[in-house]
Amino acid sequence: KIGYAVSLKGHDATHKTWYFLEENDGFYWNRYKKYLRNRKHWSAETVNRLHETTNDVMDDLGNPNDKARQFQRRGLLLGDVQSGKTATYTAICNKAADANYKVIIVLAGMMENLRVQTQERLDAEFVGKESKYTLDRKADNEIRNHPVGVGKIDASNDKQIACFTSVATDFNKTTLRQLGLSLSNLKGTALFVVKKNKSVLNNLYKWLLENNTHSEGELIDLPLLLIDDEADSASINTEYNKGEISRINSKIRAILSLFERRCYVGYTATPYANIFIDPDP
Repeated sequence: KIGYAVSLKGHDATHKTWYFLEENDGFYWNRYKKYLRNRKHWSAETVNRLHETTNDVMDDLGNPNDKARQFQRRGLLLGDVQSGKTATYTAICNKAADANYKVIIVLAGMMENLRVQTQERLDAEFVGKESKYTLDRKADNEIRNHPVGVGKIDASNDKQIACFTSVATDFNKTTLRQLGLSLSNLKGTALFVVKKNKSVLNNLYKWLLENNTHSEGELIDLPLLLIDDEADSASINTEYNKGEISRINSKIRAILSLFERRCYVGYTATPYANIFIDPDP
């Protein structure tokens, strides 16, 4: 079961409702909805509750199609243990891709096994392809494009999620360079599933900086959604002195700062660190 969601919002006169006014074909969400009903045997009521909850979350994000202005939106989603948090952010990923978010970064804990689990789940419930050989230069196209999960329901050639990480490898600049993968030739939405590790995040930051096709000093004009799973772990600025920033927190800030339009969404079941943090820095 998924319970009703309640939102607390700070006043922001610049943010206006947009999600219920924008139209898209709903390809990714409809595919995921069929997967939940037919493959995971979720009830229609539960799927509809997930739909309603994530619609409200989407409307709290910035409008990725509004190129007239920059925005940054930040929020925290709280849910009980085993209450459907992963299903919720998976639904958000699907709806964000439908809505035209071009870069989705999922911070999947601090351990590689957690990152792999998250990648596998998003492979099945968002991407629709098994990512194990996606970044393997020696693998042939059939192995690279092996359908899983939602990909067995509908694998449209016009709708593709580009995986920049895989079950086999976390973010690696050298691998992407060898494969010629960049944001400049992006088709569809780019997905990164990375550990909360200072070296990995620093490499991702540098790669994004190098891949910015605009003039030096200009921001990346692709809308970014950054999802921080277990946001109470490692993401918090734990430095004691004012003005100092802990390493992982600083890398998350740095990545967000590269994009004109960016949203940060944290997920946790234990929100105490996030709620009691000093809000001023």
